[in-house]
Amino acid sequence: MEKKFWKGVLLIGIAMHLLAALVMPLGLDAHVHAVYVSDGMDDGESHLEWGPLRPGAPDSSTPSDVPADDKWFAWHSIFELWFTIFSPSATTLHLLGVVGGLGCLAVIFLLTRDLFNAEQALRLTALASIYQPLMRATGRVYQESVILMLVAISTYCIIKALRDREKFSKWLIPPFVCALIILSFKGMPLWYVIPAGIALLASTRMSMNLIQIPVIALTVQLLIIYRNGISLSNPDIVPALMFSFVMYILFVVGGILYFTKQDGLENEESKIISQGTSMIAACLIGWLAGLWITECVALDRDFLDVYKSFNQTPRYLSLLLVPLWFSRMLRTDSVGLSLENNRNVMVGTVVLMLLLNSYILAGSGPRGTDVIGHHLSDEIENDDDVLYLANSAFSVHRMYSLKFSMDPDSDGDNLGFWRMKDSGWENELSDCDALRDVKWIVVYPYIDPEIPEGWVEVEFEDSELVSDAYHLYTWGEENARCS
Repeated sequence: MEKKFWKGVLLIGIAMHLLAALVMPLGLDAHVHAVYVSDGMDDGESHLEWGPLRPGAPDSSTPSDVPADDKWFAWHSIFELWFTIFSPSATTLHLLGVVGGLGCLAVIFLLTRDLFNAEQALRLTALASIYQPLMRATGRVYQESVILMLVAISTYCIIKALRDREKFSKWLIPPFVCALIILSFKGMPLWYVIPAGIALLASTRMSMNLIQIPVIALTVQLLIIYRNGISLSNPDIVPALMFSFVMYILFVVGGILYFTKQDGLENEESKIISQGTSMIAACLIGWLAGLWITECVALDRDFLDVYKSFNQTPRYLSLLLVPLWFSRMLRTDSVGLSLENNRNVMVGTVVLMLLLNSYILAGSGPRGTDVIGHHLSDEIENDDDVLYLANSAFSVHRMYSLKFSMDPDSDGDNLGFWRMKDSGWENELSDCDALRDVKWIVVYPYIDPEIPEGWVEVEFEDSELVSDAYHLYTWGEENARCS
């Protein structure tokens, strides 16, 4: 009976991954990385040609070349290989998301079966298949599925190394390589592998209790904001850390452990994996809190405003799923992931997760900028520029989603400009200086700017699919706008 239950969950989970790829728009990060890669494939140098994602001005952007500088070498290599085999497009990227998501599930199954048995492999894989951040990663083409795959391989190899009983086992080489790849995925310096290794080694000599974990999280948070030049007296430090812990409880305790009781007796292997996982969790909690503070300062916004915009950032905690459950399964006489522990609670929580995933899938759809970009790909002429009006924290990110949809091969000569509603963009248009070649205006929902005379609204293709009330305008006069 239990086997049928988990098989059913796994099949539903796989179906949800496929649906996510069909109905979800690409994530903003996926669009940005796609623009980097397609530009590099076009002219040999990977750039963002419409300016940095975090403009120097708080209300506007200026087009400029922003080089990738190989910061995301591993991730961009995957994109480039994929675009070479197929083509740069949202459809091919969604196919990549499916391959990454289902590939992650396959790796979890194979590694778990080798360490434990086929039943535990089925259960853990089924759990991963309905874990909301991984489903979203498949639909949005985020990195979490591939990163979890690397984390699973690393955890597996560390367990094998512990069983080798050698001072230096060959099994320690793959985790080192995986760590370098993960750092490259996130655009971090590769030398970060050194402090990461030291932290994991230190965790084996610590109890990782409810005092040490918050202290480590706070230390990591302070190091991040200090590195980013932010005052350590920032009033949002404590609220950000508290929110990060709350997200840990929701995404990990609620989303991974399903409130099940830990059984079995602790042994050396389970203790080492558990302590290492707790160290990673503490560092992630501090890193998330530091990231929120950094965005507060960069965007000059209140913490709650930033949290609303970055409420999916805790998805990074998804990489804890495999090591947390491996640490439980390694315990002596543990039944592992099973309905025997709190059957009603686990079944109820699984059903709740499936309902949540169904709600997310039902509410997914075209974002707006990608739909308009697709329409402009057939309408815009060379040297026609685009003005994007928005008061959003991700305004330039969204502008690049428009660019990739409009020009997936990055061979056009169009430029994009972002302005906030009250930035004085109307005067810039009439001055015919920086915005002299703007022939299209894209308006973010609900800001309702006053469009100057001469501009007419365009009913763009598939506008009925965009529920957020985007608007598209073009210059409607016969004479040139800036003659």
